[in-house]
Amino acid sequence: MQGQGGKGQKRQWDETYKSKEFFGSNPSELGIKALEIFKKRGMRKVLELGCGQGRDTWHFLKNGLEVTALDYSETGICYMRERAKEQGLEQAVVLQVQDVRKGIPLPDASMDAVFSHMFFTMEITEREIAYIMKECLRVLRQGGLNIYSVRNLKDPHYGKFTHKGEEMYENPMGFVVHFFDEAKIVRLSEGYVIEGISEFDDTSPPFIKKLYQVTMRKP
Repeated sequence: MQGQGGKGQKRQWDETYKSKEFFGSNPSELGIKALEIFKKRGMRKVLELGCGQGRDTWHFLKNGLEVTALDYSETGICYMRERAKEQGLEQAVVLQVQDVRKGIPLPDASMDAVFSHMFFTMEITEREIAYIMKECLRVLRQGGLNIYSVRNLKDPHYGKFTHKGEEMYENPMGFVVHFFDEAKIVRLSEGYVIEGISEFDDTSPPFIKKLYQVTMRKP
């Protein structure tokens, strides 16, 4: 997971990722579920948005997937490059510093799937997310999947702390969080077929978060 927003949020994430494995070393629940889906459908080439320090990236790589991982935190990407070299995984992963609000630097129909865990819950406006979703659609092959998670309105932090516009609130840790309802998910699914929206809890540090898992397919 990465921060995507103003320069203040970028600095926030760069500082956060100076602490090794801020979210822990184990893959997220979403990453575990997504891998099962990818393998079942024979998907090998995955684009990960907001890879952070790579806890899901490593899970995908160690299970035979080829990953292109993007994050706008240079600190996070540098840490991942060091780990990839240590583990001999450089050939299976492409790591790039990229603010995807400016586009995804990949050819059309070049990916089997797109994955992101809590990436869209950062300080990104709905308009910016709509553009990113279209970019994901562009780089997906026909039948490709876009699997992502976002914090929902049942989350204990929703509506609290400092309101930053739309459904975004800045918490005491300094992170701006964008919260979603199902209507927003549907609005942002233009061009896709929604295969499922389900609720789950994320127990990674530093507190439990209430999330939606969204699975969308390119027709």
